[in-house]
Amino acid sequence: MPITKRMTPRAVLLACSASIALMAAPQVAAQDEPAVSLSANAALVSDYRFRGISLSDKDIALQGGFDVATSSGFYVGTWGSSIEQYAGSELELDIYAGYATTLGELDIDVGILAYTYPGSSDTTYWEPYASIGGTVGTIGWTLGAAYALDQSSIGDQDNIYVYLDTSIPLEDTPVSFATRIAYEDGAFGDDKFDWSIGVNYDFESYSIGVAYIDTNVDTNEGKAGVVFSLSSSF
Repeated sequence: MPITKRMTPRAVLLACSASIALMAAPQVAAQDEPAVSLSANAALVSDYRFRGISLSDKDIALQGGFDVATSSGFYVGTWGSSIEQYAGSELELDIYAGYATTLGELDIDVGILAYTYPGSSDTTYWEPYASIGGTVGTIGWTLGAAYALDQSSIGDQDNIYVYLDTSIPLEDTPVSFATRIAYEDGAFGDDKFDWSIGVNYDFESYSIGVAYIDTNVDTNEGKAGVVFSLSSSF
């Protein structure tokens, strides 16, 4: 992140996931807001899906993060999730920094994110990202991309991920629907697609969600699944 892994301040980026998470990009602050603000998020998900692929072996995962944002639009943050053991690590810890602003009726977000796996070696890699979003009627949309340059930790290959998220609120209710369609090619996918559709129920600072997530990857981790989530932001 969202349906925010390794998605962007991303949202957290839950368009539908347990990708949930990823990371809600801060918006430009109003003049009466503090120069610097701190926010946090936490989630319990039935399966940690990153770009459609299960990174928790289709098991429950604990997730959470912190963001520090300035009124000028710059932000830094960190987000983590329990994962199936990878190179001796059972934790993904993402660290990111970027700039979010509004141009007319469009929300713009650019930044860079580092994926780290504490306890492992030669696994950290960097991924710049950018997104643009807005609304059409009551439907919110975000078009984004993340590009990892060639790095030894990802097999000396690059990787591109492009996605379109939508959010559709159910008028006068705390219920909203979310969708994602995405394409990936490179170190982490070969003409790979992932897609999802979900529904969220928000109350106070909490959100309950359920999402159907699928890919065209013919592995157990990439097979279709239903992901349940309970998250909170504060």
